[in-house]
Parts: sequence; structure tokens; C-alpha cells
Amino acid sequence: MQLGRKERGMYAIRNRKTKKWVYGTDYRYSPSRQRTSFDRALTYADYDHVKFDFKHRQCGKDYEIVPVVITEVRDDADD
Repeated sequence: MQLGRKERGMYAIRNRKTKKWVYGTDYRYSPSRQRTSFDRALTYADYDHVKFDFKHRQCGKDYEIVPVVITEVRDDADD
């Protein structure tokens, strides 16, 4: 899906090969290395912000910006 500039929703950065989410960047290395996880992700409310952060983090061709839907999971163990 090609995203236009005016698309609204939530976005995240994901590794194309592993499908892991980016949750941080380690700037101690050159080029920077992405911290990835299946359980954690940075989310963005607008496309312009994620596009800027994608470039700032130097994600490269192995990463992609994807739309995400946040779903609340109810914990019935407390009932």
C-alpha cells in the first residue's frame, strides 16, 4: 500500500526481513544500528513524523514504514 502524505492513522517502522519492530536506535555505531523486537515498537501518530524519524535513525532499505492498528487487550485475570 502506497501511503500518501495526507493519510491518517498510526505508523511504525519494521524490519522487512525479520518483521521485527524498531523500538530504538543505538547511535554508538556508524552507521546507527536499530534496536528491534517482536514485543516493543515505537508508534507515530502522523506520517510526516515517522518519515522524518525514519531518515534521522538512518533505517535504510532493510526497513519500512507500515500502518498499524492498536488494539486494547483486556486482562481478565484481575476479575
